[in-house]
Amino acid sequence: MSFSLILLLILVVAIGVYSFVIVSLNNSLIQLDLLFLEFDISLGSLILITLLLGISITIFLELIFFSSRAKKDE
Repeated sequence: MSFSLILLLILVVAIGVYSFVIVSLNNSLIQLDLLFLEFDISLGSLILITLLLGISITIFLELIFFSSRAKKDE
């Protein structure tokens, strides 16, 4: 196994443990108001969703950036 694969595995496990701790510790409900929709969601779930959404957006934008950069180098 390469070092980067081991590092990726450790990162995934760390995010999983972090997610479990956040969801299990926070039971307070927050009323989320999105223009016409209202949601009652726990604080831990909201933090977890925000974290995962930010990671997903970052990875997507990095893929676009590096794929366009690879095309210019050819």
